[in-house]
Amino acid sequence: MRTTVKVLGVGVLLLSAAACGERTVPAGPGPASSPPPVVSTTPATPGIPPVRTTPVAPAPPPSPVGPPQSRPTQGVPPGDTAPAPGQLDASALPAGYPHDVTLAQGGKVVVIHAEEAGCDHISAVAGEQTAQHVVVRVTVTKAPHGQMCPMHVREVSLPVPLSEPLGGRTLVLQPGP
Repeated sequence: MRTTVKVLGVGVLLLSAAACGERTVPAGPGPASSPPPVVSTTPATPGIPPVRTTPVAPAPPPSPVGPPQSRPTQGVPPGDTAPAPGQLDASALPAGYPHDVTLAQGGKVVVIHAEEAGCDHISAVAGEQTAQHVVVRVTVTKAPHGQMCPMHVREVSLPVPLSEPLGGRTLVLQPGP
């Protein structure tokens, strides 16, 4: 019985050693040439047939196809501009309301960048538009008290089209209904 256990133990040890064989990795970019397959055979042990292993070459990493499709998470997105210093008046907004704003399409679209969490929903609409200022009403809708909501945050961009480009007018953010 002891001999059988020893033979099985040696067999498992040899199989483990054979599984840890050498792997070859291609050396950098360039034309992929497949090296000849490496075949190893474990020494024969009485009562256990030899094991043949052939390592598999690792798959090449996927190559990117075209530019990334997402916008940057910080700063002004490409093609957008920030309002001029002093052009944004967000003093009427309560604490926690979004006031990160960019202008798109030559100032014809105000884009409010915000974070929605769980069941909260943020919306924005254009209000009064005069020669001196443009009002955008921002509404944050909270979940009813006691409602269970997922605990995750998502970044949203709220485009608000204007009748004319903002130009030198003041952009006033106010809480919505």
